Amino acid sequence: MAGNIVYKTFSFLVDTPATSYTKKFELDKNIKLVRAIMLSSNKPNQLFFRGSQKVEVNGEELYPEDYESRLLMSGISVPPNERYVDLGDAVLSGNGEVKIVFKDINNTLAPFDAYQVILNLKCDIG
Repeated sequence: MAGNIVYKTFSFLVDTPATSYTKKFELDKNIKLVRAIMLSSNKPNQLFFRGSQKVEVNGEELYPEDYESRLLMSGISVPPNERYVDLGDAVLSGNGEVKIVFKDINNTLAPFDAYQVILNLKCDIG
């Protein structure tokens, strides 16, 4: 049976076009598993058309380099309980390090405007 569920949110600013950002975040010590993930933004069009990333938890690659952000986003027509991408077998938090290597890529469908990338994790606490 799963423990108590908590949601962790981490964010960073993409303020330079066509640039790569490497960010590391720490999970709380009481978090034991990461169950699901979702990406969002204050400017969804920017993230949808311009973003890709690699995501790791505890050194384990969840999504490879250049994985399109649009595949980890959710629209408003999706029920709230279905917005996260389930990771299947939950990932042990281990050392608690979450790493994202995010790339902004030029796209004529979305001229650059600075935006926040918001990484949301659904986790179990021990």
